[in-house]
Formats: sequence, structure tokens, C-alpha cells
Amino acid sequence: MTDDADNVVYLKPKQKVSKVPMASVPAVCGIAAKMMDSAIIVGTAADGSIKMMTTIEDVAEIIWHLEAAKHSLMSGDFED
Repeated sequence: MTDDADNVVYLKPKQKVSKVPMASVPAVCGIAAKMMDSAIIVGTAADGSIKMMTTIEDVAEIIWHLEAAKHSLMSGDFED
């Protein structure tokens, strides 16, 4: 979706991501445990601080997964 005359990348229209209510963090983790071999969990603690937990040891691989997720969100290439 880019024009050769400029170097602007036009992203798809903003999509809504379906989410499970905040109270169901254990449910989301339970579903992930059945579907995934590894996981990165990013969230907000009760005090407002951002927390991350992961089963992946390699920092480069963690960053790769986070960037892949960011790309999917920004390009609208994800499933509900």
C-alpha cells in the first residue's frame, strides 16, 4: 500500500482485538498453556507497574516474538 513517489507505509484501518475480561487472567493463562509450547506474558500489576514473564530464555528470541506481535497488530494481520 505504498506509493513509489513517497516512503510512507499506509497501515490497514485500526481493528478491534477481542479480549477476555481482566478478571480472567488465570483463564487466559490456562488456555495459553494448552495451546503454546512457550509464552511471553506482558501485563499490568495492581500497582500500575508493567510486568513480564516468559518461558523463553534467549533475550534475542523474546525480542523477536515481541516485534512479530507488534508487526501483526500494526498490520492488522491477526485473528480474534
